[in-house]
This record gives sequence, structure tokens and C-alpha cells, in this order.
Amino acid sequence: MKKKILWISICAGILAAAAGCGSSTAERQALRLQGIEKIDAGDYSGAISDLDQALSLGRGSVGELEVDILKYRAEAEYLAGDYSAAAHTYDILMQVDGERSEYVRLRCISSIRSGDADTALEDFMTLYEAAKSGKESDAEIGSLVADVGKALEDAGRQAEAMEIYQQAETDGLASAEVYNSIGMGQMEEGDYASALEFFEKGLESSDGQANADLMFNRAVALEYQGNYEEALAAFEEYTARFGQDEQAEHEMEFLRTR
Repeated sequence: MKKKILWISICAGILAAAAGCGSSTAERQALRLQGIEKIDAGDYSGAISDLDQALSLGRGSVGELEVDILKYRAEAEYLAGDYSAAAHTYDILMQVDGERSEYVRLRCISSIRSGDADTALEDFMTLYEAAKSGKESDAEIGSLVADVGKALEDAGRQAEAMEIYQQAETDGLASAEVYNSIGMGQMEEGDYASALEFFEKGLESSDGQANADLMFNRAVALEYQGNYEEALAAFEEYTARFGQDEQAEHEMEFLRTR
């Protein structure tokens, strides 16, 4: 009889534990869904709170559900403007789910936004090598070149930024923004002929906002070279396409007197 009672007690304990586990999973799924709904509604802090609670109910275990929740938490942190937190969450994802290019790229972007130039550069170089071997999109890398370079420039590391820009140009991975950045670097060194060359290369591969910057800077380079008539024509083309602005008007007034 005692053995029978003991067996019944063990079975009851197993069933209770199983029921508790099922309840916990259901609660975590519900919190996950709440978090996603709050992201969609723009309530990022509320989403982070729900997703953190869902993770805490997992008691440290890491499976597909936890990885999925971490992805949404990183998204919410990024959208909330907490880029350091987002980068940290992508770091966790890389530790528990492998160094997938998706996580490396998103940690790189988050690190750029948070001003962590070292991590951004480390992740960028990983992605850059993958792009050179055909494992990563050239278009995405082209965009990251400009962003990582800007992060380095903001950190006072202009020489490193220029090395990245020029290597990308050599490897055929330069975007219009990168050509513009190289041109600006050449302008700062007083090499207006080279700057003009890079601005024109950028214009050959650009549209949209990048074109505005490239066209304006091309006109400035022409002016600094002393090609006043050509510079005026370039500024007039710029304003005809993108509208008047105070700086362009000032330059044109000066050039009309040359």
C-alpha cells in the first residue's frame, strides 16, 4: 500500500510539473505576442518590458522561443533609440545562435548608431570579407561602408575612414555616398581635380539625395579649381533640379561677378 501511495505521489508531482511548464510556455507565448503588438503600435518600452518578462519565465533556458523573443527585443530596443542595448542583444544572439550574418550586420548598424566605432568596424570587416567571397550582398556592404566611415570620422579617425572608402572603391563596392566621402577627403587635402573625379563617379551611380550632395560638391570643386563659368553652370543645374538654397545662391552670386 505504501508503494502504491508513493507511486501516486510521484505521478502527481510529474503531472503538476508538466502542467506548470505548459502554463509557463503559454504565458511566455502570450507575453511575446503582446510585445509584438506593442512594437507595431509604437510602444517600444512596453514591448521590451513584456519580452523581458517572457524571457525571465524561461529560467535561463535557450531554445527557439527564446531566440525569437530576443530578436523582437533587439528590434524594439533599436526602434526605441537604445542602440547600445540593441547591440548587446545582438551580441547575446550571436553567442546563443551562432554568428549569423544577420546578427553581425544588425549589431554593426546598432554600434554605428551608438557611436561604438570599434565594434562597428570589427563587424563591418567580417561582413566585408564575406561580400568579397560572395557570401554577403554587395549593395548592403556599399551602404555600410559609408555609415562605418562616418562613425570613424565622428570618432576622429579620418585616416581609417579614408582607407575603408578607398578599399571599397578599389574592390568595386563603393556606393555614391562613398564616392562623395572620398571626394570630400580629397577637397580637404586641396586636390580638387581628384575630388571632381570622385564626385563625377558618384553621379554616374547615384540617384536621389546622394545626387544632391554630389552635384553641389562637384560645383564647389569646379569653383575651387578656378573654373568659374563651369561652376556657375553646375550650381544652376543643381538649383534647377533640387531647388534654391541659401548656400547655392550665395555661391552663384559670387560666381556671376568673376
